[in-house]
Amino acid sequence: MNHEVSTEFRHDDEIDLYELIEILVRHKMTIVLTTILCVLLSLGAALYVRSNKTDFLIKDIVISQDTFGLKGANILLPEGVLLKDDNVKKMLEIEVLKAEYLKNTPNELQSVDSERKFLSEVLTIIKDDKRPGLVKIKAEIVADRTSSAELINRYIDILKSEDNTKNIIESEIELKIAELQRVEKELETIQTELLAIFKNDSDLRALKPEEKSGFLSFKYPTLMMRRIDVEKYYNNYSNELVRLTNLNTRYEVVKSSSDIYLERGTSKAKLILAVGAVLGVFLGIMLAFLKEFVDGYKKRYRK
Repeated sequence: MNHEVSTEFRHDDEIDLYELIEILVRHKMTIVLTTILCVLLSLGAALYVRSNKTDFLIKDIVISQDTFGLKGANILLPEGVLLKDDNVKKMLEIEVLKAEYLKNTPNELQSVDSERKFLSEVLTIIKDDKRPGLVKIKAEIVADRTSSAELINRYIDILKSEDNTKNIIESEIELKIAELQRVEKELETIQTELLAIFKNDSDLRALKPEEKSGFLSFKYPTLMMRRIDVEKYYNNYSNELVRLTNLNTRYEVVKSSSDIYLERGTSKAKLILAVGAVLGVFLGIMLAFLKEFVDGYKKRYRK
């Protein structure tokens, strides 16, 4: 007896798949209409998001921070350009961007800080951790491509102007030239003294050419040591001058790695539409079961 009751209870508690399908079929219009409504709403949201997506212009540059042993060379920080008020003013000399700033900023809020905030929202500096020195300058197309490209180029020009490596190299070249001229005069003086020694020392003139160097080192050690030191300085200054001259003509701290190129802004329009469709089906099914429950409750209440 107990076995029959528990079996009957278990059968009543089981979910009848056919009955569920019948419920969905009976309320199919509810599911369809709910799905269509959600799809239409998500379509509107998707179109809005897509129409407000932002395109960007990008330029890649490479910053070489090698100072080649030169003292006083600046370390360039591309993300720090906007920290200087003068740089902010230079960048907003672009009329189109200035007009856009004035249009979106109330008079009472217009200041260098708000200008800096406006530019920091338009410009993005991206460093590549895998490639040290590679920097992407990304400018939002606020009004037109021309003004955004000009903004990127002006940013790079400001960055280049903050590099003092070339000035230091030119200063070092001037110093090396002055040192080289001084050493040349000292060599000429030593050469004059040696000619006088050759003229007055009969023992030196009597020696063979290969013996004269040793004789001079033995009899005039101070003069010969001085000559060796001066020649060493002369060679060092000459080599350094050649290195600095080559460096001055070839070396650039900030170099372009690419031309300015367009990057289309991405939007989540497709995702929004897909989520709306799935949500519409889900809500439609839930409303179908809710409607079935309400109808069943009303029938019971009437009985």
